[in-house]
Amino acid sequence: MPTPEKHALLSASSAHRWLHCTAAPRFEEQFPENTSEYAEEGRLAHAICELKVLKHFVTPMGPRTFTTRLNKLKKDPAYNPEMDKTSDLYLEHLTERAMQYNAKPNVAVEVQVDFTEYVPEGFGTCDCIMIGSDTLNITDYKHGKGVPVSAENNPQMRLYALGALKRYKPVYDGSIKKVCMTIDQPRIQTEPSSETITVEDLLAWGESIKPIAAKAYMGLGAFCPGE
Repeated sequence: MPTPEKHALLSASSAHRWLHCTAAPRFEEQFPENTSEYAEEGRLAHAICELKVLKHFVTPMGPRTFTTRLNKLKKDPAYNPEMDKTSDLYLEHLTERAMQYNAKPNVAVEVQVDFTEYVPEGFGTCDCIMIGSDTLNITDYKHGKGVPVSAENNPQMRLYALGALKRYKPVYDGSIKKVCMTIDQPRIQTEPSSETITVEDLLAWGESIKPIAAKAYMGLGAFCPGE
């Protein structure tokens, strides 16, 4: 199961805020980090998704081992039977995406990525990375059922993609031409939201946000509250 980790000051998940309000991150440091019932639900749902994707794509796992591990997760107080349905749908979407490749893609889950080249001390975790042919696929599972999140021009996904490119460059250098970024929110959308851009366009975007990220890291700029 994913374990809680120290959050980056300029996290990918909060990029939509600090890219528009560079004064916010340092100001927010004075407030203690806290969790919520919804955050705990999301953590557990991610763990169930991870287990199912591991079994299907990555790690050979017998029925008994899988059932034992799944039942252990189900004992968590945050467990809800709906998590079985949403994680199955998530796995179904990943399987459909894998079938779009001409050959079996390489799949990794809960991958730590580093995008410090663009954002000071920037790091994060990709739920699922899939690489094959000339395409890098990144999928982010979201358990929330409040507001639909689009992958179009999504800074969180683009930062993850930059980190993934850096991580896998030694193996796939030059062969990856496109990046597909997908947000899967099965509790409110039956179909995932995706954006595909060229590696050149992604790298150009990364360069464009460098000065903004540096400003946010130093706590400079005016407050610019949004919704």
